[in-house]
Amino acid sequence: MTPQMESIIQSIASFREALIAKQREVQEEEQEIIDDHTFCAVLSGLPSFRRLPGVPEHMGFDLVWHCDTEEHAKELREYLDSVFGIRDEQTLVAQKMEFFHFFNEYYDFACEWDGHPNFQLSDLDEEGAHNYTVSRDFSTMLRNFVGPHGYLAWDIGERIMLIRAACACELISDETCIRLAIEEANAANEVFDNFIDFAISALCGCVYFMFVSMGRTEDEGLSGFLDINLKIVSRLFEDDIWSFNAWCEKHVKQLAIQDDQVQALLGMEYQNKTGIATDRVLCDGYRISVMVREEPMSDHDTGWRFFAGDEDQEYIENGRNFGELDLNLIVNYSQDTIKFLEEPVGTLVMRADNGELEIVPMGTIIHADAETADDGDAEDEDANPQEPDGDGPDENGAFG
Repeated sequence: MTPQMESIIQSIASFREALIAKQREVQEEEQEIIDDHTFCAVLSGLPSFRRLPGVPEHMGFDLVWHCDTEEHAKELREYLDSVFGIRDEQTLVAQKMEFFHFFNEYYDFACEWDGHPNFQLSDLDEEGAHNYTVSRDFSTMLRNFVGPHGYLAWDIGERIMLIRAACACELISDETCIRLAIEEANAANEVFDNFIDFAISALCGCVYFMFVSMGRTEDEGLSGFLDINLKIVSRLFEDDIWSFNAWCEKHVKQLAIQDDQVQALLGMEYQNKTGIATDRVLCDGYRISVMVREEPMSDHDTGWRFFAGDEDQEYIENGRNFGELDLNLIVNYSQDTIKFLEEPVGTLVMRADNGELEIVPMGTIIHADAETADDGDAEDEDANPQEPDGDGPDENGAFG
């Protein structure tokens, strides 16, 4: 370990110990519950202190913020386009994942450390193998701080900052800003329980980000960048923006399918691949009647989105009504979805009147009704899996 990295490790360790000590002083107090919109905004607290073109100071901690003049909005739009290639909602969704996906790299390292690598080094070319190896070895030095959280906090904070900036210069609507930000916040809420763990993940992420930015080398700039971000995080705690005893309300979901009912239906090519489904499917247990493939948001995301078919616009716009889960688990709800998984981005699949899934043109108006075990023919092979009989799903995903 270089002297610079020894100093970095010591700085993070000392800072974490100080935060934990302060948290002990308030641990007997009742935890404050932060509302969804405020939670989204403060998660981007670290990059929000960064001055952007067209933003005279910073965007503050109201989720939706707008540039005060069209001149400033134009300046911010030009910045987002030239630096990130963000010009509209579609490019925003793609580019925020393209630029800030360091948790995905850490996930690959963690899988190798656990003895279940996602790939073999021999699968990579010489440059790829070198980059992977040096990045893994560098992350080993930060592993004890972040654990399974990896650098997720850094990614989430930066992505929410881009979402808010796109809204500020009117590249996206306020409603889209809220929806995309809540999706990011949900991921944070599922993984973290407090701002201390979130802060340490963000700080380690900032170090890794600079390491990658400098060609995956330990340049002297690492310490300086960490010092800047340490000062910002300290201020966030001092100003009670990141509180020692506050977090967003946890929403624990009970899946309709139990662990012992999940079959291994997909091959190794789908290992660690995910999809997103509504709670009407995941928790209420309705069969999948609509599936659409969008551009993936990460290396692990397949882009597949699954619906029961009766979700209205208000339901769909609430990010809490969705869950990103292992694709193999999702297709257990309706196994007849499997034959469509290799279809390209832009594919829309709907359940026809005869109960069969079929590809339909994009833009088709969805009038599907979610079916329960009490709807239609009692012999329906895709009946609602809410009440399993212990035999597991049939060939089309039914329970019972």
